[in-house]
Amino acid sequence: MPSTKYTSYHHWFFLKIFRFFLVPFTRIYYGFERKKIKIRQTGPYLILSNHTAEFDVFLNLMFDAPLYFVASDQLLNAGKGSWVLRTFFNPIPKSKSVADLALVKRIKSVIQEGGNVAIFPEGNASMHGGPSRIPSGMGRLIKFLKVPVKLIRVEGLYLSTPRWSYYRKFGRTRMDEITTLTLPWIESHTAEVIEEMVTKTLAISAYEKPLGTYQGRRRAEGLHKLIFTCPQCSELFTTYSQGHELKCHRCSFKGFYDVNGYLNIGQNRYNLIDLDRENQQRFHQRMLREWEQFSFETSVAVATWEGGRAKRTPFTQMTLRLDQNGVLLKSQTSTMQYPFSQIFSEAIQVRRKLLLYPIDAPTIIVRFRRDISPYAMLMIIQWYKAMILKGNHHEPYLRSDRNSHTLPVLGI
Repeated sequence: MPSTKYTSYHHWFFLKIFRFFLVPFTRIYYGFERKKIKIRQTGPYLILSNHTAEFDVFLNLMFDAPLYFVASDQLLNAGKGSWVLRTFFNPIPKSKSVADLALVKRIKSVIQEGGNVAIFPEGNASMHGGPSRIPSGMGRLIKFLKVPVKLIRVEGLYLSTPRWSYYRKFGRTRMDEITTLTLPWIESHTAEVIEEMVTKTLAISAYEKPLGTYQGRRRAEGLHKLIFTCPQCSELFTTYSQGHELKCHRCSFKGFYDVNGYLNIGQNRYNLIDLDRENQQRFHQRMLREWEQFSFETSVAVATWEGGRAKRTPFTQMTLRLDQNGVLLKSQTSTMQYPFSQIFSEAIQVRRKLLLYPIDAPTIIVRFRRDISPYAMLMIIQWYKAMILKGNHHEPYLRSDRNSHTLPVLGI
């Protein structure tokens, strides 16, 4: 029986329709600018981009040929929205495996069929506007695929639509090509050199080259989901956002979020990358003192998904509890409990969901209320895993280069 092809002519047709409707919309609504890049006659290519925005498919607006994005397999099994993704774009699914050889084979198949593959090496879109760590293996993947690589810069989309924000801001956004790694250059350099070059090139901050201001109503609302410890009293989960301001329920702290994406505290002005780093430090110090007594509990909606199934289970209401014993999910009829040693990995999905990957168990999808921070929940789980499983009791918790996702380390 012949193997199923990943690429198809109808993806070209859908791309034309997609561009016809979306290009005018993005130009007006997002102030989106793009440099058109022709790859249809010279491809296939591997397309790599920084990930300071959630709009992955915007990359398709730059090229005259479809791009096949690497995406979470769970994301492709979530109902009607997943059907649209599979039908129109047919993303390449990646699993939670550490060394996902099946992913490498899928990417290679698309390349061999003449398709262009797009990857955001950092994984999830940035919460703070700065670069995240790129997992090892990208250099080996590039050497293995033996195709030229285009490196793309995304600018403005983070400040326009921060991942923590309830409302978007209006300002200029842009995608542009940085450089192309030609096949002769790739063949003449080691995987380590290639990986270092890609990492440095894509280490892009939303604050590096501002394109202008970003106006909008209630600009700060949602910011407490990123800055979840108070910069003044260091209390945990007391910050809240209102209008253009970040405040604290416990003390008199007040910060003003301006049109340039900075938080103004008194006479000082801070970008969110630095504030995120300081937030993690305060969280770390607080947890060192109180980790044995710490607990967090909230109502959530929970679904599960098992690899190979057509779709996930329906969401059901449960109570989530996090403490030193692990993750507890409980309803009137069922209980799921996982010590941290049994959680293989964890990731944020879109803006309100947290994915938990238990060992030898289905993926757990936890959906929070709008005001609850999945980012903070991710921090709690990763903190306990680092302390309990690795014994990092006193290592400063400054990990803004950390990935909040599970892009596999490519074992090639």
